Amino acid sequence: MRNVVQFVREALINNFRELDQWFKEDAGLLHYKPSEESWNIREVLEHISLTNYFLLLTINKSTRRALDRKLDGLIIMPPHDYEEKFRQIEIVSSKSFGWVNPAHLEPTGNKDLDEVRAVLKQQFAQCMYNLSLLKNGEGRLVNTMMTVNNLGKLDIYQYIYFLTKHIERHQAQMRELREQFEESAVMI
Repeated sequence: MRNVVQFVREALINNFRELDQWFKEDAGLLHYKPSEESWNIREVLEHISLTNYFLLLTINKSTRRALDRKLDGLIIMPPHDYEEKFRQIEIVSSKSFGWVNPAHLEPTGNKDLDEVRAVLKQQFAQCMYNLSLLKNGEGRLVNTMMTVNNLGKLDIYQYIYFLTKHIERHQAQMRELREQFEESAVMI
């Protein structure tokens, strides 16, 4: 199980590190919208923080439940097809399936960027803390339903990994926005 914890930990570190770099971009890029209905990078960052907030509600609650169950002496054994679920979660980082956001995950565009950055840093710290509490496989003790892309029941490690893949999905979106911004600047 230590391999899984390390794998998820590295995904968190890499994704949040890259995510933080977006806050250093110039204001023109951060506000750029190729169309009225698309999000700008500021809004994408806000959306990520909103999604993380709701995912962390489940992750935090599940972590407490897993630690309680461990105290009851349950043995932690992953199923033989455990790694397959991680491969299924990979799809979240691509555009290959439709994703309709509920209203509470839609960015307002009015959030202060420094506030969004601070929230994301706190969310990273919370994920890392949860992983530190679950370092011996305890994250396998609780499974929670994930309806996105019909993923089904995910354990806590898989749920955190889902969070990282959601970030990756939107980092690709922000890279596309940067390319479009640069192309539009060349045309001027």
